[in-house]
Amino acid sequence: MSRHYRSSLVCVALVAALALCGALTLVAQAHERDVYVSVFDKTGTPITGLTQDYFAVREDGQDRAIVRVQPFSGPAHVAVLVDTSSFVDSAVEPYRSVLAAFIAQVAPGNQVALYEFGGQASRMVPFTQAGALLREGIGRISARTNAVPRLLDAVDLACRDLRAAEARRPIIVAVSIGAADTSTTTGGAVVKRLIQNAVSLHVVAVSSRSGPAAPSLTSASGRSEFDRHDRLSQVSSVGEGERERTQVLKEGTTKTAGSLHMVASALAIGPALDRVHAELQATYRLTYAREGTGKSRDLQVGLMLEDVVVRAIAAPPATK
Repeated sequence: MSRHYRSSLVCVALVAALALCGALTLVAQAHERDVYVSVFDKTGTPITGLTQDYFAVREDGQDRAIVRVQPFSGPAHVAVLVDTSSFVDSAVEPYRSVLAAFIAQVAPGNQVALYEFGGQASRMVPFTQAGALLREGIGRISARTNAVPRLLDAVDLACRDLRAAEARRPIIVAVSIGAADTSTTTGGAVVKRLIQNAVSLHVVAVSSRSGPAAPSLTSASGRSEFDRHDRLSQVSSVGEGERERTQVLKEGTTKTAGSLHMVASALAIGPALDRVHAELQATYRLTYAREGTGKSRDLQVGLMLEDVVVRAIAAPPATK
């Protein structure tokens, strides 16, 4: 089979996916480091079965020797974040069903935790391999009356827990239904924490605006100027929350080798979570040799194939 080199740069945390041009002269080094890599064709289908010969690594401008490439077999730490705001009020039962099915897929061999972010972000089930505890947690999922989502706070909380657990493969999978967000943290801070802790963020987000409306600009006659100012402040707060959420959905997924699946309704959450599971299943663990144990300033993973999308993220340094 002939091989082609196609330049395709994707900036992801400290790792960029780049199909390198030309043959590489690789020199064995004294230490090893892991990178998690996913490869997709132009339809978004994961490509499996690739061997070490297809990959190349360049670190801080130096070609590195690849020690081995193999399918990642775990264990991973997967934090599942669930929207429990009043946006989910009309679809709680099917919502529970698709979440239960997803957790049943990812739980074997992995540590899974469950979080909710309706009104406030909280941990429902800590990291565990106990299916009974996770099923019990899913059974407690319900819509919080008049609650607005706090997705960013939930991502921040899960990042802290993943760091405390010293996860070797930290992953967050979030299901977001409401577009508004009232988190206390900012989008930039959340993206920075994801990158610092090498956490891959995958989000399934419903693009529909159904659910509780944002505060209206139209006021009844006779309202005082104070009332009008308060209502305008609420509108401004909701709009700012949406902007911060959008930043996390876009930058938090692209910069961490994650994925963003926008769906039209809650009915499409199940198939989107199936795609996320397929992506997680198709991850390669690439190990390369390097000098020293310091941090990389620039790390590039090359793939000798045409028309592919590569996502890559280095393993957290503390796990090696």
